[in-house]
Amino acid sequence: MSINNINTILLTAVLLSILLYYGKFILLPLTLALFIFVIIKSLSKKLIDSTLKLFKIKINDLVSFFSIFSIFIIIIYTFLKILNSNLRNVTDNSSYYQNNLKNLINIFSDYKIEKFIELNNVFNEVNFLEIFSRVINYFTELTGNFSLILIYIIFFMIEEKLLAEKIKFFFNKLTTKNVLKKINNDIFKYFQIKTFTSFLTGIFTFLVLYVFNSDLAPTFGIFAFFLNFIPFIGSLISIIIPTIFSLIQFFSFFESILILITLTFSQILIGNFLETKMMGKTLNLSPIVMIIFLSIMGKVWGVAGMFLSVPILVFLLIIFSNLNSTKNLAILISEKIRS
Repeated sequence: MSINNINTILLTAVLLSILLYYGKFILLPLTLALFIFVIIKSLSKKLIDSTLKLFKIKINDLVSFFSIFSIFIIIIYTFLKILNSNLRNVTDNSSYYQNNLKNLINIFSDYKIEKFIELNNVFNEVNFLEIFSRVINYFTELTGNFSLILIYIIFFMIEEKLLAEKIKFFFNKLTTKNVLKKINNDIFKYFQIKTFTSFLTGIFTFLVLYVFNSDLAPTFGIFAFFLNFIPFIGSLISIIIPTIFSLIQFFSFFESILILITLTFSQILIGNFLETKMMGKTLNLSPIVMIIFLSIMGKVWGVAGMFLSVPILVFLLIIFSNLNSTKNLAILISEKIRS
């Protein structure tokens, strides 16, 4: 790859990042809606095939789609209600957590940790009432944004055939049908496996914290489910935050260490063994490229961008590998060169 090509790629990446950042208000919900649409559409096809095979009944495409769509809305609504209820309940105990945090800081101060960390500054900046209120407000705003995503999904459904025709028109030199099919299959397979392993992670996290009587067991369980979609750092966050909160709630190093060990074991078992075995060679994405792209998307689109980083890379890899002018980029993104 020549220096001119590298410069062109870097310039394109910078311009694209600027576009994504300033166009976030419309591009983020649109991208989320597109990926959710792909998943719902794939699930609706599976529903049609299953009912035909088991009951010898063929369901209409529209009925199948809106059945899966309705289930999806109910699940998200239930998650948001649980989060809202749990967070509002613990808000009443915010003074208790604040007092425990102050006592912990005093303990650490006795061990001369103050030399390394300005604990008083940390204490002054941490206000549990404010933290819980901000999280509640964040999910309230998210509900509003989610309504926009649902509207986009409905329009994707209405415009599906027209969009497919337009894509074929613009990319008539490619085997468009095969490319779109591969994008759909790879992204759906990724989300299918990731949803299953994330569900197991969320359930296990909830059960562990519930056994230890954590006040935020439902919240951390749901957080673990969604954070598992974020490569590398998602699993780490879903271990560290519940452990720190347990230390503040229980004021016990022993229980916190047990929670840390148990959650870490579950993440290793599900993430490193089960998920790796199920995922196999599906993605073929370079880990270093994933980390860099994850960081960029996190900076540009926040948590939602990190959530979307892998499926966007999968999409780019398939597109780049099917265009002669961008095959070198596909090799750069790939973990292994495939013939």
